[in-house]
Amino acid sequence: MEIHVSVKAETLWSIDLGPLGTLHITNSFLTMILVMVFILIFFSLIARKASIIPGRMQSAFEIAAQFVLDLVEGTAGRQFGRRIFPLCGALFFFIILSNYSGLLPGVGTIGKEEVHSAAEETHARIAAIERPGDDSAAPAAEEGETVLVPFLRSPSADLNMTLAMALVTFTIVQVAGVRAHGVVGRIKHMANPPFLFPIEVVSELSRIVSLSFRLFGNIFAGEVLVTVMYAMASAILEKTKYIAIFAFAIPTVFLFLEVLFGFVQALVFALLTLIYISLAAAGHDDHEEEHAHGAAHPVPHPVGSAAGD
Repeated sequence: MEIHVSVKAETLWSIDLGPLGTLHITNSFLTMILVMVFILIFFSLIARKASIIPGRMQSAFEIAAQFVLDLVEGTAGRQFGRRIFPLCGALFFFIILSNYSGLLPGVGTIGKEEVHSAAEETHARIAAIERPGDDSAAPAAEEGETVLVPFLRSPSADLNMTLAMALVTFTIVQVAGVRAHGVVGRIKHMANPPFLFPIEVVSELSRIVSLSFRLFGNIFAGEVLVTVMYAMASAILEKTKYIAIFAFAIPTVFLFLEVLFGFVQALVFALLTLIYISLAAAGHDDHEEEHAHGAAHPVPHPVGSAAGD
């Protein structure tokens, strides 16, 4: 059985929903459910056991949450930043855990063996069209190729998942812009000056592509790279036993790099979401913060003024 790389997530089983169609449960979808269950259970336990004197787990969570909160408040301001912090924080924690889930032992390596012969059948059909009567490609189509279909796959390595998060971000950005400026104000905000409006529309739509493909491409390429490094290490161990340390060191280095890249990609996605929302609502919340700051700290009247009479 050779290395099998599939760009799309593999279907584990299908559920017939009748007139609604068929629901395909993929390995990335199953991993996403497990990640979400872990987040709900882990964060719920931290919230229930929270105390004034935090333990190790509570301290680690508070440091991570404070790190994201400082970034949000530093970019969007204190008042507006705290309003969008739940979204940015949820995206950051979900994406980073999804990225790291692909590095766990058994993810991508434990699964079921299946015979995939779609490529050989296509090749045989093309050959039959080009050379009628030539059945040389028929045995290859019947034999097929045995590949490993893993039970688990990182959700970030599935374009469907990254595209869904990009669409959520795009929708929230537009809602925030309309809520801050109104429909007409949002259009005027994008059409300032007017000849830039088509460019702004294309720019808004291109964010969906950039957000989804950046995360998907980096995580998918990283998993393929780690898989190739493991295959190289295995081949080295089969040839000689004297450089076993070197063989184990090769994938270890790339695993540490993937830990770094997983953090960076989660941070980039959350920060871009924060920046897009801040730009869409620019001007509106700054006025609200100034008003709230002025109400909290009124300007004192000079002594002897008309206000004191």
